Amino acid sequence: MSSSKCHGCCVNRPEASQHSVIWEWHDGSYDRAQIIRETQGWRVAGRHGDIRYLIKLDAGFLCQSLEVTSDAAGITLNRTSAGWFETNTGLLPGSANVFDLDLSWTAVTNTFPIKRLDGNATEAGTFDVVMVTAPDLEMKVMQQSYTKWQNGWVYGEEESGYTADLTVDKFGLVTDYPGLCSRKDLS
Repeated sequence: MSSSKCHGCCVNRPEASQHSVIWEWHDGSYDRAQIIRETQGWRVAGRHGDIRYLIKLDAGFLCQSLEVTSDAAGITLNRTSAGWFETNTGLLPGSANVFDLDLSWTAVTNTFPIKRLDGNATEAGTFDVVMVTAPDLEMKVMQQSYTKWQNGWVYGEEESGYTADLTVDKFGLVTDYPGLCSRKDLS
């Protein structure tokens, strides 16, 4: 259950129509993502190694769908009124009030709750998310939290107690995720 009341409807700031980003992971791999403004919301297309992903969001940065393909597996998730529906396995248990996705191989999914909290001038929030892990593409519902700090947001996983101090840019994209990845300059 989310302790933050805003689900994205409060985000009214004008945004650039496209953002391209590359993160270098500490294992030497790279994640490339494009965030593109569309008529009805946002589209995020990315690639990390052999994993390709496409996320569709509404205008308030609430996730609506996910497609992931890799050399080993693939999943398609769609948000319904009953929760997240995966085309091969059906409704994901416990996902009825879940509006966020977290893909373990990219920092782009941290942007979505940050955008909603920042757009609502909220200092902290706890969210239920569907976590998708690589390389197996396993899915589970878990709680995450974000708390504003001087240079960004403190990210937390409620179940494990894990936290990380994320540094972000003006758009809310992670520039440094200690121990995992850092954003590369595209210039």
